[in-house]
Amino acid sequence: MAIKYTITPKNLHAHLFEVELKLQNPNPLGQVFSLPSWIPGSYLIRDFAKNIVSIQAYCCEQVLEIKSIDKNHWITSPCNGEITLNYKVYAFDLSVRSAYLTNERAFFNGTSVFLLPLGFENEKCELSIKPAESSQTQGNWSIATGLKKISTLNFEANDYQDLIDHPVEMSDFTLFDFEVNNVKHQMTLTGMQNADISRLKQDLKTICQHHVAFFNNDMPFDDYLFLTLVRTQGYGGLEHKNSCCLICSRKELPEINIGDINNQYTRFLALCSHEYFHSWWVKTIKPANFHQLDLSRENYTEQLWIFEGFTSYYDELSLLRSKLLKPEQYLTLFAQTVTRVQKSTGRFTQSLAESSYETWTKFYQQDENAANAIVSYYTKGALLAFVLDIEIRKQTQDAKSLDDVLRHAWVHYQDTGLENNTIQLIVNELIDDDLTVFFDDYLYGVKELPLQLSFAYVGVNCEFVSYSEDLSDFGLTIKTQDDYSHIIQVFADTTAQRAGLYVGDKIVSVNYQQLKDKALIAEINKFGLGEVIKIGVLRDELLLEIPVMIGKTTPTFCKLSLNTELDDNILKQQQKWLYQE
Repeated sequence: MAIKYTITPKNLHAHLFEVELKLQNPNPLGQVFSLPSWIPGSYLIRDFAKNIVSIQAYCCEQVLEIKSIDKNHWITSPCNGEITLNYKVYAFDLSVRSAYLTNERAFFNGTSVFLLPLGFENEKCELSIKPAESSQTQGNWSIATGLKKISTLNFEANDYQDLIDHPVEMSDFTLFDFEVNNVKHQMTLTGMQNADISRLKQDLKTICQHHVAFFNNDMPFDDYLFLTLVRTQGYGGLEHKNSCCLICSRKELPEINIGDINNQYTRFLALCSHEYFHSWWVKTIKPANFHQLDLSRENYTEQLWIFEGFTSYYDELSLLRSKLLKPEQYLTLFAQTVTRVQKSTGRFTQSLAESSYETWTKFYQQDENAANAIVSYYTKGALLAFVLDIEIRKQTQDAKSLDDVLRHAWVHYQDTGLENNTIQLIVNELIDDDLTVFFDDYLYGVKELPLQLSFAYVGVNCEFVSYSEDLSDFGLTIKTQDDYSHIIQVFADTTAQRAGLYVGDKIVSVNYQQLKDKALIAEINKFGLGEVIKIGVLRDELLLEIPVMIGKTTPTFCKLSLNTELDDNILKQQQKWLYQE
């Protein structure tokens, strides 16, 4: 092969991987190498090249000059033979996106460790993984990756994009497997845990079977791997074509004899559901311009509301449809999503199309004003998916649904990808009507989604009430630290903002009472419209007394419940939505 990589966990306590890259037939004028600046699925320039500690080049074993061109490109002097690069990569990012190395585990995404020789993007790649010295590791390490295996420590990829789409885990992990339609699935659990593996395996298999059936039993992979890091605290996931990386807390894994699924375990199953669904919906079907990604700069699209929003709609709905959740449990989860969106006044400022396009600078770089300036294409995208689903059902007398939109895209757009208006065109074709006004209002505009009307169509009561366990209606988010209640968010056009309370203020008293935590929240929330309270804050370590008049509030806490008094038509609509029946 033209490109051969060898990676070694070289110095575990210094968190250094050593990488060797051998390249045959380099550019005779000087070979350029690059490292990605971001990883697909996480839309932020991360500049992984900053972690390259040192780099040397050789031409036929003779020292070859190599120098930087810019932040993530290097060029060698001309070489008429094989070029060898040796470089070290610092790896101490405990996330799903980068690389990590200690005596407990080694983990990496190719975007963090594998330089690309420009001009060789479509060449096959070979990867050799050298094990860490067993005397330095905790436990007996094994290797888990979705890469095609040649031998125990050797793997190959079709090209560079294929290489970097397969994360690698090396540790003393727990491994179990199961089959879906005769396709092997595996999960690794790295870290201390005492999970009910039998229960987890069965529930995971149920989810995977549901998604496979959703796409008419057509799978975009020959095998699948869930790589899971278990921590005391932590949560996250990143999709790949035939694998995903997950982080969860120990309490989110199922305990022996758990009975019904609790909220913590549901959170983990929904994460698994979300990332697995992505194998079809963003790793295979994707925006048209994502078929040729430029990993050195931002790649813009208006469609993240489709790929993350739709996936966020189906991740929990699939748990219901596969009978892992009861309707009441599902509606509680969905109500939490609605509440998160309603708390964000940014939904009146930024459209979903803008949210998708501006993710590089806004969604992935949020500050204390984010709730007032932006909206999440995950959460509001899920709500628009629901409203669109109901609209399609209404227009077709429940003959069609959003399910059919995704299946149509799966059949017809794998090779070309989706343009910004493709989903709209598919919907118009399915319902034999034009929903331009709908998309202008709710996708490109900031008109409030008709949630209550949509829920009513499927026999679900939707109401918004005041919530006494936080200060969101008052206009604040607080966090207790160093024995103070710190203001970390102030919501736009609320009592708190109008009174002049600022992010960074430390609340020390309410009407001269020293209060914090739940007592502070309860005290503020007991006052009603027009009443004045005096809030003492520390600002720049100076004590200020701020009079606050309680203004009119708009309840944001959503409650969803099944309507028990339904006529037969609405009951049928409800069952079709909830269970595809």
